[in-house]
Amino acid sequence: MNNKTELIFGYGSLMSFRGLYRNGLENLKKINILDAFRVQIKGQRGFAKPSKNKIYCMDIKNFNLKGSVIEVTPKLGYIEGLVIQINQDEFPKCCRREGYYKGNDLITYFSDYNSIGEGLWNLYQESLGDDSNQSIREYRKNLRKKIYYTSSDYIPHPLDLKNLGYAITFIAPGKYGTGNTYQKSRKIEEGIFDLMDLIDVLKRNDVNKSEFLKYTLECMHGGVHGINVRDIIDSISENSEFLNELQKDLTEESINKEKNQFANTIFGSLEKYEYKFGNLEQNLSRSGLKLILDFGN
Repeated sequence: MNNKTELIFGYGSLMSFRGLYRNGLENLKKINILDAFRVQIKGQRGFAKPSKNKIYCMDIKNFNLKGSVIEVTPKLGYIEGLVIQINQDEFPKCCRREGYYKGNDLITYFSDYNSIGEGLWNLYQESLGDDSNQSIREYRKNLRKKIYYTSSDYIPHPLDLKNLGYAITFIAPGKYGTGNTYQKSRKIEEGIFDLMDLIDVLKRNDVNKSEFLKYTLECMHGGVHGINVRDIIDSISENSEFLNELQKDLTEESINKEKNQFANTIFGSLEKYEYKFGNLEQNLSRSGLKLILDFGN
C-alpha cells in the first residue's frame, strides 16, 4: 500500500452519502473517505449518459477544468459538487463505478507524480491547443495512447484546484470522442447529443422511471450538504407526478439520515462536519433543496 491520495470531484450521485454508498456500506468495498469539501467549476450540468438500468446519469458540458472552493452565494454559470479524498490504492474502485476499468494502469503509468490527478493535468497541458474543445479531444486520444484503453461510459479528466491540488472528475464522452476513432461513446450509441433536464428524460420511452427517481434522489441529497442543486431541480415542478414521488422520499427523516451518516462516516462526528459544512438550515437554503420541501407545504 502506498501513501499517496487522490481527490475525486463528483457532480451527480457522488455528492451524497446516499449516492456514495448506494447499497449500504458494502458499496465501493467500504472505501475509506479521508476528507470531503465542496467545489465549484465553470460549466453546465444535466442528464446524458445512458446506464445499463435504463436511466440517464449526470454529465457536464462547456466546462473549464479548473475549480475552487464554493463561495457564500452560488455563482451563476458554475456547477457545484463534492470532492472526496481517498487513498490512491482505492482509486480503481471509483473507476469501476464509473465504467472505467484501468484504474490500476493509471496508478502505474503516473507513479512518478504526486498523484494521478497531477499526472493527468500534465497530460492535459501537453494536449492544449488554440481550441478548448479540440484540446479535450486530443487529451482523450493521448490518454488512450498511454494506457491502450478508453471507455464508452466515463473518462477521467484532471481538475486544477489551485492550492488544494489536482482532482479527477469523470466526464462522459460524446461529440469530442472517446479517444478511439473506432469506439463510440454510450451517448452517441443512444443518440444523445446534448444534456437533458428532468423533463427531457421523462419524455423518453426507454427510461426506467423508478430507477431514475432513485438516482435523482441521490443527486438531490447532495443539497443537504449545501451543494447548489438548483440547476437539477429547476424543471421538477413542471412534472407534478415526479415531484410527488420525490417528496415522498425527500423527508425530514431522510435528510437527517443523510446528514448524520455523511458526518459520522467521513468526519467521525457531527461537530467536525458542521465546522466544515455549516448547519442544516443554511445548507438547505443555499442548495435550493428547501424549495422542493416547501412545495409540499
